[in-house]
Amino acid sequence: MWRNASSMKAHFRVDSLTFYPCPRHLGQTDCEPVQVLNPNSERSVLLIADHAGNAVPHSMKGLGLDMDELSRHIAWDPGAADVVAGLAQKWQATAVLATYSRLIVDPNRPLGDSASMPEISDGTVVPANQNLSAEERLRRAELFYFPYHVAIETQLARLRSLSHRPPVVSIHSFTPDFQNEDRPWHIGVMAAADRRLAEGLIRNLRKQTDLEIGDNQPYSGVEYGYTLKIHAGAQGLANTQIEIRQDLLEDAQSISNWIGILDSALSPLLSDPSILCIEHH
Repeated sequence: MWRNASSMKAHFRVDSLTFYPCPRHLGQTDCEPVQVLNPNSERSVLLIADHAGNAVPHSMKGLGLDMDELSRHIAWDPGAADVVAGLAQKWQATAVLATYSRLIVDPNRPLGDSASMPEISDGTVVPANQNLSAEERLRRAELFYFPYHVAIETQLARLRSLSHRPPVVSIHSFTPDFQNEDRPWHIGVMAAADRRLAEGLIRNLRKQTDLEIGDNQPYSGVEYGYTLKIHAGAQGLANTQIEIRQDLLEDAQSISNWIGILDSALSPLLSDPSILCIEHH
């Protein structure tokens, strides 16, 4: 499983994968900023993981944080990469994963948002993010932010060139409690104006499981979900962001169970004509 910033290897093997070239200014031993699984798949769906990894380039010295802090939710979404890789393998579908820590730059936020390179995250001061210059912000965007978004747009363009109208499924994970507030949901399903995929997923999950399901909980898809808005939403593609509680993703068996749950709930939707069409909201 993707638990280690140095290895960045998925628990689930995918037969076909590619890496985008390592940009300038990253060291030879640093991992690439984007991993693309099954880059030539013709399956009409795209999986993405905005916070798949917690890697930090060697030159950035852990952002001044120790590995305990970099293992926390502030740095990434534990378990999300494994769920994405497992679904990509089951479906033989394309997946795009951001491998570097969201503390360097969060690809699911606009660059002008103060949370995109936070000085403090859930009570933890990030030393390397204090008083960032405009030049450093641009450097981070060039190295880590834009490659991820270009990879998503490239894969959507490829799938659309095959006459597909691919739904986009974003996988995240969330903490069981946040700022002294318990979060009872096992899974959250987020959506903005286009609720086609979200409503179908919630309906199928309720039929098949007794899970506590959050509808736009613990986060609102109207307020958040930047990546989906600028890629899927702008093109009228059905989309949803799935949030799984992190304490339910702590081992390989739990992750495998969630892959099975999402496969059962999502697979019927991927052949639904109302999902596989363009709708602008």
